[in-house]
Amino acid sequence: MTLRKITLAAGCLILVACSEPEKPASTDIEPEAATETQVSAAEDTTKDTTPQTPAEPEVLEPEHPALPATADIWQSPTELMVSDVLLNLRSELWLNSMPVIGDDGTKPADKLHASVKLQSTDMQALPQGIEITQVLLEHEDKQWLVNENLEIRAEGELSLEVILRGGPEWVPGSKVNIAVNILHGGQEHTLVQHDVILSQVF
Repeated sequence: MTLRKITLAAGCLILVACSEPEKPASTDIEPEAATETQVSAAEDTTKDTTPQTPAEPEVLEPEHPALPATADIWQSPTELMVSDVLLNLRSELWLNSMPVIGDDGTKPADKLHASVKLQSTDMQALPQGIEITQVLLEHEDKQWLVNENLEIRAEGELSLEVILRGGPEWVPGSKVNIAVNILHGGQEHTLVQHDVILSQVF
C-alpha cells in the first residue's frame, strides 16, 4: 500500500513538471536604441518627398538686326544702278506765299511744297516695275516723312515725279536733305539728294 502511494506521488510530480510553461525569450530593447529608432522614423516623415522638377534650360532669343539709325539714311548713295540704268534725284522745294485768302477769310500758312523726281542720268528709260514707296525731307533737327497716298506722276519713260503739298513752314533759303525709298524686283533701295535750297514763291 505504501509503495502504491509513493508511485502515485511521483507521477503527479512528473505531470506538474511537464505542464510548467516555458519562459518566453527575452525581447527587451534598450531604451536609447528605441528612442533613436523613433527619431529616425520621425525625420523620414518630415522629409519632402515631392519629386523635384528639373530646371528648364534657358532659351536664348534670336537677336533681331537693329533698324538702321536715321543718320545712316543720309549715307546712302546719290546715284544708284538698277537694272543697268543709273538713277539719281532732281528736286525742287518752295514755300507757297501767294496772296491767297482761305474760305474763312484768313491767309493760309506758308506750307512747304516739293517736286521730287527720280530720273535716269543718261536719258535711258526707267526700269520696268520700279516704285517709289516713301520720301523723307530733313532740315536741321526736323523731318517730314511722307509714305502714304503719294501723288506720283510719270514723265514718259524717263522719270517719276512725286508731288508733296502742305509740309512744314521751314525758313526760306534753308538747305534740305531728301531721301527716297524705291522698290524694284522685291528689293528696296534708298537714294538721297543733299542741300536742296528751299525757295519762296510770292
